[in-house]
Amino acid sequence: MSTNQRKSSTWNHAPELPLQSMPYWYWPPRPWAVLRWLFENFLQVSDRALFLVYSFVIAFWLMPFVPAEAALSWDWATLVLLRNMVAVLMVVGGLHIWFYGIDVQGNVLRFDARPITGRKNALFLFGYQTWDNMFHTLVYGVAIASGFEIAIRWAYANGWTMPLSFSESPVWFVLLFPLLTLLQGIHFYLIHRLIHWPPLYRHVHSVHHRNVNVGPWSGLSMHPVEHLFYFSSLLNFFVLPAHPVYMMFLLHWQMLGAPTGHSGYEAVFARNKARILIGGFFHQLHHRYYECNYGSPEFPLDKWFGTYHDGTEEMTAVIRDRKRRMHAK
Repeated sequence: MSTNQRKSSTWNHAPELPLQSMPYWYWPPRPWAVLRWLFENFLQVSDRALFLVYSFVIAFWLMPFVPAEAALSWDWATLVLLRNMVAVLMVVGGLHIWFYGIDVQGNVLRFDARPITGRKNALFLFGYQTWDNMFHTLVYGVAIASGFEIAIRWAYANGWTMPLSFSESPVWFVLLFPLLTLLQGIHFYLIHRLIHWPPLYRHVHSVHHRNVNVGPWSGLSMHPVEHLFYFSSLLNFFVLPAHPVYMMFLLHWQMLGAPTGHSGYEAVFARNKARILIGGFFHQLHHRYYECNYGSPEFPLDKWFGTYHDGTEEMTAVIRDRKRRMHAK
């Protein structure tokens, strides 16, 4: 996975522009392009591939779903919270130290070279962006994500859903992983548009948008109400016939994927190669220009509803004009 630094007048680094649609949406269909993309993102070293492996470790070995969870108990519920706290501290804290602490990578593959920390700013809790972000992530984000996991574990143990195994439906078992990221993209677009409604934006979503230039701790730095909206995609598992490993994957895709997607870098770069793909430029554009890219690259709702920013200067002018018209009403 070698890569080149691509600078522009706006960005320290940007992927190849304009941003392209995911291969799922090519017309006419290009099945080989879809398979190649799935292989690169699920079976090579990327954040989602690592989340997938970790989910199998949790669901089948470290903390499998067991009948004893039919009774709510502080014993196992506390372990869920503790496990998620450790995972966030290791992943998010590790990325922050790598990128912004010991600064191993410098500005290589960094989208926006402006600092995310520095002088005190009264906009942030405790006066600093990183401290503010850590507080909202660890105090609210991990607790609310863990609450959803605990509730779904309880539902599984009480037979609310009927999990399917690989032997029962091997094709469905494999395809549901990428399908979940598509469904999450739809959910994210809908709740994200909702919290950009001015009253909700002002009282809720503005907490997240304090971060114009983002870092790993920015990913889950939200008002607790937004955390409830964000993790509500997990409620699908109260009715979806799916093995618990899918719930763990979606949980990690959101709980750990938001921080990697907000890291401010395209990849972890070491020894002249991009070692772990983490992406995030699509959403970096949202933090810079606000009224665009509400969803995810997985599902083209932004294109269909006219809120898509492909990273080009031409589209920046279009989005800025759209913002002016919105605020003039």
